[in-house]
Amino acid sequence: MPTGSAPARIQLQNILFATDFSPAAQVVLSHVLDISRYYGATLFTVHVLPHVPFVEAPIPDPEKDTASAYAQLAKLVSLVSWKDVTHKEIIERGDVPEVLAKLIQQFDIDLVIVGCGGRHGFGKLLLGSVAEDVFRHATCPVLTFGPQSARRHTDGHLQHILFATDFGRESVHALPYALSLAEENHARLTMVYVAPEPGMVLPEPELGALPTFERTDLATYSERLLRSLIPEAMPLWREPEYMVLFGPPAEMIAGAAHDDVDLIVVGVKRPTLLTKHFGQGVAYRLSCEAPCPVLSVSAWYQDR
Repeated sequence: MPTGSAPARIQLQNILFATDFSPAAQVVLSHVLDISRYYGATLFTVHVLPHVPFVEAPIPDPEKDTASAYAQLAKLVSLVSWKDVTHKEIIERGDVPEVLAKLIQQFDIDLVIVGCGGRHGFGKLLLGSVAEDVFRHATCPVLTFGPQSARRHTDGHLQHILFATDFGRESVHALPYALSLAEENHARLTMVYVAPEPGMVLPEPELGALPTFERTDLATYSERLLRSLIPEAMPLWREPEYMVLFGPPAEMIAGAAHDDVDLIVVGVKRPTLLTKHFGQGVAYRLSCEAPCPVLSVSAWYQDR
């Protein structure tokens, strides 16, 4: 059974913010700057242009395309205050996951932040399969501001954190982040498990199959497992709250965050599925639907 480890204080020295110049980019960038100031981090803002296609049909002038992107980036930068933030702006061309992976290594990035402003999804920057590649393969945590989340996050200070797990090993990799952020901010921490419906068995090899229970008994058993994730004798400023829900994971987690949660923390499996219980696309759907930012921590991060 995977267990959590004692939290080390989160250290963010270099942050990478990827933007597609969507309408909410300015709002999200303001929040990104708050986070950068809070941690004293250097901020790299990047826009990724698509590959130039190898076709004979007329295509936009690549140089003109690049110049236009630099102009949009300069305009975005001019709309916010950069006081006390060291920063660098970058235009790259290529596939988003590959470009971000290169920049993460080049600048020793500790956190990737992605903003999206579309009403349904991530617009040009992160469409479904691209988003999955970023979440699963990034060698540092990824923080997403979805279309409904920017208004919730105000100044970088967190008052309520929700940690969602399916008890898989990769899922629990994200727990130290949730614990550390809760301790550092003196925030409430709610630990959530979305259980299978009664009569179903959860096939999770690290944990072993959960026994078949009635709903009430399964909720009680699952809450006991949630409590066991907290390392023994760990000094916590406040006892976490525990929640067991039934239903589609992404919808239930997003719904649990609707009242006052400032950040959702989830673990991401590699390289193909988030978790067998969560299923494909949960981090993406959660980022699109959640009313607050979502921090996705891949198992790749643990190997850095």
